[in-house]
Amino acid sequence: MRPDLPASAPGEPIPLWYVLPDGFHPVDLAADPQPRMEESFDRLAVVHPSATTDQLVAGVLSFESALARMVADGLVHFSSFALRTEDEGLLTGLCQIFVVDRAPGDPNLYPRQVLKAQRTDDAASAPHRAIVPLPCGPAAVTVCDRVVPVPGACFGVAADGATEVRSVTFDIAFPGTPEAAALTLTTEALEYEEEFLEIATLVAAGISFTPPTDAPSPDLDVSVATGGPNAGEDIRSVFG
Repeated sequence: MRPDLPASAPGEPIPLWYVLPDGFHPVDLAADPQPRMEESFDRLAVVHPSATTDQLVAGVLSFESALARMVADGLVHFSSFALRTEDEGLLTGLCQIFVVDRAPGDPNLYPRQVLKAQRTDDAASAPHRAIVPLPCGPAAVTVCDRVVPVPGACFGVAADGATEVRSVTFDIAFPGTPEAAALTLTTEALEYEEEFLEIATLVAAGISFTPPTDAPSPDLDVSVATGGPNAGEDIRSVFG
């Protein structure tokens, strides 16, 4: 799969490919936003039947505004995911891929540069950080929990709120250009840490900077497409 480029993006394709497991639902960033907004409105109306029209409109417009800002910052992929766990729980969250500029230099040294830039003197608030090998090259991995403020205006209500989320970010340098891919998965389902880290590593292992040699089969197993059935053990073994 290639990134979904917005209509305003340069015509030169980005040399980035990725594989998404079943249960991921991408947003077409190059599509006309009007149909997407209508679909979002209808979907919110089903999920929140007691919400007023003004609240639904506020939610849709807030999402589109945030999406536009992220595209301006280099977003090339955005999707939501909903996956059943072995105990019949539901792991939900968001997946984003950004393409960002990096300083020229050896791409293999980029992960160390990322981790060095993230260092903090406050050990208590420092996230988990490590470098893990992926099929496309070494990646700086950051796992952290944080409380995210939720402005009430985003949902057409007066009161502001907050939610605790867990995120994992993989920073990987493009091999031939001074750019990098930043893959981030986020979830509010903190109780499914192991499953979350496993699916995040599977997505990261599916990133490639070279085109696939053969068209993937429609029933291609995710473990084959992402570098092996044990790919998820890398990050879980690092962070326990």
